[in-house]
Amino acid sequence: MNGRFFVILLALFIFTSAVYSQDKIELKKSDKLTGKIIEGKSVREATGNVHFVQGNVDVYCDDAVQYIDGNWVELRGNVRLYQDTLSLFTSKATYYGNDKKAICDGNVTLKDPNATLRANHGLYYFNEAKAIFTGDVIIINPAYRITSDELTYMRNTEDSYARGNVVVNSDSAVIKAENIDFLKRAGKTFAYKNVSVEKDSSIIYSDTLTDLSFEKKSIAVSNVKMVNLRNNLVVTGNYAENYSAAKYAFVRDNAKLTQIENDKDTLFIYSKLLETFRTPPEKYIAKENVEIIRGNFLAKSDTAVFSRTNQKDYDIISLFPKPIVWQDNLQLTADSVYAELFNRKLKTVFAKKLEGFPGTKKSFLLVTNRDTTFKDRFDQITGNDIKIIFENDSIKAVEVYKSSQSIYFTYDNAKANGVNLVNGENMYISFDENQKVSKIRIEKFPKGQYVPEVKMSTVLLTLPGFILRSDKPTKR
Repeated sequence: MNGRFFVILLALFIFTSAVYSQDKIELKKSDKLTGKIIEGKSVREATGNVHFVQGNVDVYCDDAVQYIDGNWVELRGNVRLYQDTLSLFTSKATYYGNDKKAICDGNVTLKDPNATLRANHGLYYFNEAKAIFTGDVIIINPAYRITSDELTYMRNTEDSYARGNVVVNSDSAVIKAENIDFLKRAGKTFAYKNVSVEKDSSIIYSDTLTDLSFEKKSIAVSNVKMVNLRNNLVVTGNYAENYSAAKYAFVRDNAKLTQIENDKDTLFIYSKLLETFRTPPEKYIAKENVEIIRGNFLAKSDTAVFSRTNQKDYDIISLFPKPIVWQDNLQLTADSVYAELFNRKLKTVFAKKLEGFPGTKKSFLLVTNRDTTFKDRFDQITGNDIKIIFENDSIKAVEVYKSSQSIYFTYDNAKANGVNLVNGENMYISFDENQKVSKIRIEKFPKGQYVPEVKMSTVLLTLPGFILRSDKPTKR
C-alpha cells in the first residue's frame, strides 16, 4: 500500500511540474541579457529584439524585465503580443504568465479579423479572449463603430459592453447613452441612462432602450420623447415601440403630441395611446381620453386622427365618436367631426350625424355671447350635418343640412331685442365680425318666428340636445 501511494504521489508531482513548466514564460531571444537577485527573487533584464513565448502567446518588445519566480515580465518599447489571429500593440505593458493576461499602460491597439480596438489603457485576458479598455475607447468594425470611456470586448462572441459617453454608429442608427451593451451577433443593443437613438429622420430619447436590429424594432421605456426631424413634431410618453422598416411607432401612457409652430399655433394632442405612421402623407392616431389644443381650438373625443396630406400646408383632424369641439366662443358636438387646416390655421369644420347607428344624435352648434351682459343667451344651430367656415379664426358662415333648426338672439344698439326661431331643410347662416348671426337663408320648407323681448318667456330658448360644457382641455 505504501509503495503504491508513493508511485501515485510521484506521478502527480511529475505531471504538475510538467504542466507548470509549460506555463512558464520562456525567453526565446534578446540582443543582451543580464541577471540579478532583487529581494531574494531571480530577475533578468533583456535588451534589444526581445522575444518571449508562453504556449500560443508570442511577446515582442525592445526591453524587458523578467521576474522568473513570479512568472511575469515588464515590457517596454514597441510592445507586440500575438495569439493566433489576435494582435496587441502598445508602448508599455506587463504580462502575467500565471493569469495569462497583459496590462497595457500606454496607448493600446487590439486587432483581430472582426474589429480594431484602441484606447489609452488596456487589459487583455488571453484564455478568456476578453479585453477591458479605458480612456478614449474606440472599436471599429465594417458594420459599426463604438466610442466610450470604458469598454469590455468579448472576442469570441463579438459582444461589447461600453460605459460612459457611449456612441454606437451603425448603418441603421446612431445610439447614444451612458451605458450600452452591444451584442452584434444577436442583433441586440441595450442602452441605459440618457438614451438617444437617431434613425429614419427621427430621434428617440428615453431612460432605457432595447434595439433589435434584425427585427428593425426599438423599445423605449420611461421619459420617452420621439422627435420627427422633418416637421418639428414631438411625441412623448412613458413607453414606445418604433418599427423603422414599416415607419410606424406607438407611444402609450401619458402620450402627448406637440407640433411646435408658435405660442398661438402650436398643436397639442393628449391621449393614452398615440400611433404614428411616417410614410407620406404622415398620420397620427390618438386613442382613449383624447384632448386637443391648438390656439383657441380645443377638442375632446375617444379617438383623433391628425393627417398630413399630399397638398402642401393642408392638414386634417378627425374626431370620433361623440366628440366635442370648442373654438373661441363656439361649442360643437356631433357623432363625428373633422377639421381642415390650411397653413396651420383652422379653415373648415364638418360635423356629421352617423345615420343608422344606435344612439346617434343631431349635430349641435352653440355660440356664447361675447358680451357678458347677455352671457345667459346662446345662439344655437342643430341639424344632421353642419359645416362651419372660418376666416382669421372667426366664424364666417355655417351650413346646416337635414332637419335644420336655429335659435338666435337679436340686438339693437347693444340692447336685447328678442329672439328668432327658425327651422327648415338646409340652412345657410352668415355671421358678422362679432360672430353674431347677420343673415339666414333656408333652402326648403322655411319656417320662422320672431319673438319680441317682452314675450320671450313664452317660448323655449334652447333646442333639443342643448348642453353647455365647461370641461375644456388645458395645457399640461
